[in-house]
Amino acid sequence: MSRAILAGVFLLAVWIDPDEPARNVGAGFALLTTYLGWTLIAALIAWRSWWWDFRLARLAQIADIGVFITASFFTETNTSDFGSPFIAFAAFLLLTAAVRWRWRGVVATALLLLASYGLAGLAIKTLGLISNPYQFERRMTYMIVLSIMIVWLSIDQQFARLVSLPEPAGISGKRRPQVLAGALAFARDMFNARNAAIAVSRPEEPWIDLYRDIDGVFMHERVGPDGFPGLAVNAGAVLFDRHRRRRIVWHTSDRYEAVTGSLANPLLAALEAREGLLGGFAAASSHGHVVVWDAADTCTDNLPAIAALAQEIGHALDREEMAMLAQSIAVSHARNALARDLHDSAAQFLAGTQFRLEAMRRWIRQGGDPETEITAMKAALRSEQSHMRAMIDRLRHGIDGDRSTDLVAEIEGLLVELGDHWHIAATLRSDRSPLPVPIGTAYELRQVVREAVANAVRHGNCSRMAIDLDQSDHNSLLISIADNGKGLPEASRMLRPQSISERIEALGGTLRIASNAGGVQLDIDLPLVSAG
Repeated sequence: MSRAILAGVFLLAVWIDPDEPARNVGAGFALLTTYLGWTLIAALIAWRSWWWDFRLARLAQIADIGVFITASFFTETNTSDFGSPFIAFAAFLLLTAAVRWRWRGVVATALLLLASYGLAGLAIKTLGLISNPYQFERRMTYMIVLSIMIVWLSIDQQFARLVSLPEPAGISGKRRPQVLAGALAFARDMFNARNAAIAVSRPEEPWIDLYRDIDGVFMHERVGPDGFPGLAVNAGAVLFDRHRRRRIVWHTSDRYEAVTGSLANPLLAALEAREGLLGGFAAASSHGHVVVWDAADTCTDNLPAIAALAQEIGHALDREEMAMLAQSIAVSHARNALARDLHDSAAQFLAGTQFRLEAMRRWIRQGGDPETEITAMKAALRSEQSHMRAMIDRLRHGIDGDRSTDLVAEIEGLLVELGDHWHIAATLRSDRSPLPVPIGTAYELRQVVREAVANAVRHGNCSRMAIDLDQSDHNSLLISIADNGKGLPEASRMLRPQSISERIEALGGTLRIASNAGGVQLDIDLPLVSAG
């Protein structure tokens, strides 16, 4: 249509201007009238068939260049800067090439245009029809500058084909249907189409998830392997007409390809999509196609857009997948942390209580008075209850990272409790007091000490524990936990206590274990982050 408007305006301008055409009036008007008729026919073809519009595009470009050169002959005079079709035609030809073939088409059109115009100018000058070479050279310079500008704009355009899907409501990682529903509605609006669909396939699953938006109604179904075969991975785009067995394929390298023959795509057959656009995407966890059909108007210009939309759908699915994975990892970490806490506190306390009950039963059989032990066990239960409440409060509200506590005081109080509970002598030595550490670090180290004492008593039959706390010159915490038990069995010396190892690794520290007949010693080196 732009070509027809340009031809009509130029013919009108020549008809109004009494000095135009500059030579051979009859032939000049015949050429421009014929060209106007050709442009109207080309506009009708483009409006009725995107296939023939694409197939005739190169022929039309060559015809336009021919008319440009010939019209220059009829209108070229020494003073015809404004009557000549030079500026309008040159800009039109270059912009048409940019729209259809991007920067490569602009380069090819510019080279052909400059060569043709140069030869035409040389012929006009040789025939003595124009005596102003400066005007010719100036126009050649204009065309070169205009060509460079449009080439640059065409190259820049290919990096600007971005599509931004609307952000759905809900929690990231649990919004897959909402993301795809929004993408389908966006696709329908983007291409002014009645229907759109997205088919997603996962490599590890035999079925295909099919999402459809038919006249604004969203539907989702899962198609089994018998419904239609798996989707091929395709990162390009296709403008298809299944009834006429035609399609134009746009590759990501900005190359167009016209193909005839049946389109063997089971998705299009299942959707009964006769004519429309197809774009493929390949995400990290899945791949699939987006289809838009029954649109008001489609052409080859829509192919880069459907490809960009498909790519953005793949990115949106990746973002949801990563959010879901992050949530799964967070839940797994929370479960492991809770399991460690329960193991090092409640489970070990119950084991210690059973140990004390067995000792108290023997004491009663020997005629002893259990009152003192019962009172001590009641105090231990109250202490453990307080500890469990603190742990529940941590789970509900978390820990303020800016809070700190004195690690020496924390461990001293804990050793008194553990010594009474396990009936051992537990001592602490530290040259630094107070020793402030983040409250979260103090909590983890309390659990390490509880687990170490329980293991030493239950498995090593120790009667004495000694803990040393110190701070090195490079701001790390050095902890030594030693017992006087019988040490680790030979078969278990290569094994590490799981709960203690996990806690130290989570804090970024290192753990060394030494075992002999005189007991077990744990040496911990922990980076110390100062607390405000």
